[in-house]
Amino acid sequence: MLTFRIDAKRYSPEVFIDKTNKLIEISGSSTLKNTSWFYSNVMKWVVAFNAHSEKYTTINIKLEKINEESVKWITLIMKKLRSLFPEQQITINWYYDKRNVLVQLSGERVKLNAKVPVNLIAA
Repeated sequence: MLTFRIDAKRYSPEVFIDKTNKLIEISGSSTLKNTSWFYSNVMKWVVAFNAHSEKYTTINIKLEKINEESVKWITLIMKKLRSLFPEQQITINWYYDKRNVLVQLSGERVKLNAKVPVNLIAA
């Protein structure tokens, strides 16, 4: 399988993984209550995707809303990728509406806590 998709719901984001283009995208709203179930499954797919990947992966995060638990899980996923694949070049682009300070600060927290380079991009 070269692609994997979870469709967005009211409180959960769309997740799109494209192995051919070495791309992972998380977009929409991430304010779900059961983040553990959702993001633990996302982590499994992201790790499996990167297991036999080339030297680079691009991760685009385009969230309109996010809660604390989602920030923690996204940070955990980034840490896991860095620890499992230290040689791989991972580019993380965190897109946010410049009027949405919460999403911007969440991206800054991921960058700080995951200790991975995150490009914060105001849209």
